[in-house]
Amino acid sequence: MANLRNTKLFKERLAQFEKEACQLGVVWVAAEAADILAERIAFTANQLGVTERTALQTYTTPHAISLLAKVLAEHAATYQEVMAEAEPVTITVADAGRMTAALGMVCKLATEQIGKDPGGAAGVLTDAADAIVGISAQIRANDGGGPLSIGGRTLVYSRTVLTGAIEQLTTGVWECPCGEQHLPGSDCCNLVLTLIADPRRRRWLAGRARRTARRPAVGR
Repeated sequence: MANLRNTKLFKERLAQFEKEACQLGVVWVAAEAADILAERIAFTANQLGVTERTALQTYTTPHAISLLAKVLAEHAATYQEVMAEAEPVTITVADAGRMTAALGMVCKLATEQIGKDPGGAAGVLTDAADAIVGISAQIRANDGGGPLSIGGRTLVYSRTVLTGAIEQLTTGVWECPCGEQHLPGSDCCNLVLTLIADPRRRRWLAGRARRTARRPAVGR
């Protein structure tokens, strides 16, 4: 797929995909559009039993790209609805600090995945940055030091980043700094246990919206 991404046709289809999705309100992060298009081509090739080059040349038509952009925009709209519906949670300033530290830890993990998964890692870093800014803004505005109310985008971004990182680590998709793959049923290292075992963090993650909010993806 790396060589396919360098072809003139892939770049043309990518430019169309990015443009039409942007017109429909989709906001991209670095390499995300290229990753989604590449995944869609690979999915088509696998389903039809053809090579990825054939899938690109024969089945990834301008019309197919327009449909892909529309589907992605629909996913993005649902994502925004979930953020708007998220009920706020009340936490202490100390717990907000712990959540910020956990998000920072996930940022460090994501940077180590950029070489293998640039689009996915960039998405995690973008959401984590938004979550950290949102929590920090609440702390700054809390002059009295009382409980904080965290909701909306900040809450959904935080949950998405933390649950996603836990899933990636415990399924072996992400490489843990400890050097071990944390596959289901295996022992977890201190870093993973820190992310999943803190009872305060479990309460934060437990109050999830009715629908799980994830960065939109298609073609899987």
